[in-house]
Amino acid sequence: MSRAPQHLDGRTNAVTEGPDWPVGAEAAGAQGARAQGAGAQGAGAPETATLVEILRDRIVREVFVSGQRLREREIAEEFAVSRAQVREAFSVLTERRLLDRKANVGVTVARLGPEEIAQLYELRGAVEGLAARLAAERAPEGAWDDLLHSFGAPADEMIAAADLEGYGKIVDEAQQRLVRYAANAVLNETMGVLADRSAVLARRSILLPGRTDVGLKMHRELLAALIARDGEAAERIKRANLADACERLVRFAHYLR
Repeated sequence: MSRAPQHLDGRTNAVTEGPDWPVGAEAAGAQGARAQGAGAQGAGAPETATLVEILRDRIVREVFVSGQRLREREIAEEFAVSRAQVREAFSVLTERRLLDRKANVGVTVARLGPEEIAQLYELRGAVEGLAARLAAERAPEGAWDDLLHSFGAPADEMIAAADLEGYGKIVDEAQQRLVRYAANAVLNETMGVLADRSAVLARRSILLPGRTDVGLKMHRELLAALIARDGEAAERIKRANLADACERLVRFAHYLR
């Protein structure tokens, strides 16, 4: 199965930690699990919630790729846990729509087609647009000043150096800041659900032709609207940014299998 192209828009396919994916969870969890060997579950083996996040991290970082079959026995042996615990983790990830379970096939990593991508980003536009509007209205003075700096010369330098990991981190911080200052628990929960389903796409979109330059421009415009407390403009720009990402993901869907 092919992966995302290694060279798009003249830039290398660097690994980036963009919005909504954890860092370090797998390394810590896997190290503790492997210390127990492949036998019965030991004191250092991960709890089910930790196993869920480790597997989620692998899906997001495309260690497990779309359509790949995951086997209970192999996961159980790797992390020194019971197969029942692996089934429980699979069930959680299936509910989050990160895994598919089909008769005569088993459990596979979910694959989103163009129509599903469009529907997902349509909903993200509505939800995250509202978050941008609320954050513009509710954030304290000076809440965006450091991000305004980060999205200036430092962002230009990261993109010029193909440091998409570094760029992804400031995008991630901007997204977290929107959630925080929107100050709406139900909205936060909804965004979390959507984040699980779109995390892989968010990683991929940053690699698509022309996307990084457009995204950077829109982030700067969004920050200007947030600082000006212009909720209407902030919502419009956030929606436009996601619409552009969606259009490119659908257009280049054949690269992303």
